[in-house]
Amino acid sequence: MKSKAISLKFVSESDEPLGYLMVETDDEKFAKQTARQWGESKLDTPFTRVELHQGVMDSPDLDSDIFNGVRVWELPF
Repeated sequence: MKSKAISLKFVSESDEPLGYLMVETDDEKFAKQTARQWGESKLDTPFTRVELHQGVMDSPDLDSDIFNGVRVWELPF
């Protein structure tokens, strides 16, 4: 059985998407906190908020990174 992950997007002040990230959890609040921390340390472009993108889904069959002890996937933009 696959683990669950939440798909999120980073949004600019002008409401443009700047990137996408999946976080291995089914807790939306935790996913947003993790994504914000990840974005602050990894993204070159400033973002104003993190939004739910596609919600909870099965984790992808892609290589993941570990960030603060949690598996994350940076998705193609």
